[in-house]
Amino acid sequence: MNPARAIRRCAGALLLALGLLPPATAAERKAVEFGVCFHHGAFGDEYTKASAEVLDDLRSAGKFWIRGDFQDPAKDAPFAADMKRKGIQVLALLPWYSKDPSGWAAYVRKQVEATPAVPAWEIANEPEMTWWGGPLAPVDYIRMLREAHSIIRAANPDARIVGPAVGANDTGVAYLELLLAMGLLEYVDAVSVHYYEFHRNLQLDAVKQIVAGRKPIWITETGWTTSDQEGGEDAQLRYVRSHYDRERGVLGADPAVTVIFNYELNDEHHPALPGKDDGWGLTYGPQGGFGKKTAYHEFKKLLAHDPGTR
Repeated sequence: MNPARAIRRCAGALLLALGLLPPATAAERKAVEFGVCFHHGAFGDEYTKASAEVLDDLRSAGKFWIRGDFQDPAKDAPFAADMKRKGIQVLALLPWYSKDPSGWAAYVRKQVEATPAVPAWEIANEPEMTWWGGPLAPVDYIRMLREAHSIIRAANPDARIVGPAVGANDTGVAYLELLLAMGLLEYVDAVSVHYYEFHRNLQLDAVKQIVAGRKPIWITETGWTTSDQEGGEDAQLRYVRSHYDRERGVLGADPAVTVIFNYELNDEHHPALPGKDDGWGLTYGPQGGFGKKTAYHEFKKLLAHDPGTR
């Protein structure tokens, strides 16, 4: 076993032994909540009358979260207000795809002033990754998190703050460890990670070991692409069943995980583009007339089977 991993495991066991992390009983554990990722703003004009009907259909089954990228207050404010009317909880993602944090505070302030009642905010997206030109230096991330925390709490003391939305892989776990050493847990209400078989982001156990129960874990991206993974709709359906189920699912039955967001609600292209990291939706998206994939109906059942979500 990796020495560092062994130390983390022992530390978690010690905290449990000392009674600092009492294991929750089945009766005490709250059923995992679900959400969908949705591009309503700067990265896509997905929120239309037709896509709103899909959201209404899901909402008819039960409550859920929606994760949207908040970068344009002119679109974000009416979107957030409409989600509140529908009874859909918003996780407002504040992405920052730049190594230069100098404009961050002004950006956050503008977004929060436009939508102060949003119930939850996620600070940055995959800051440790290189696909967008990163990584963002951990010390810069912590500084940005502190600034966002101050701005958000001043506007809405009850808003939840989550981060850092890292991949559950070697790089993401190492980045998370650095952030924890710098005080991450003082400024977040939950630790968010991304879990994908396709991208080999599967190290949830390592994440749990270093978080050691001190904060809940939100999986703010996970799913199965019907374009780039084998099996198509049938395999996507099996993934939802095997990973989201509240009693037996890899993620849904894990007491450390409290919210799971399926990436994403709608495909971005139709037909999906093979080899372009596409086809993640539970529907075929606007160009496919929002035709519902088999997994969509399974996901809707999950919402319906959670008592108290109406």
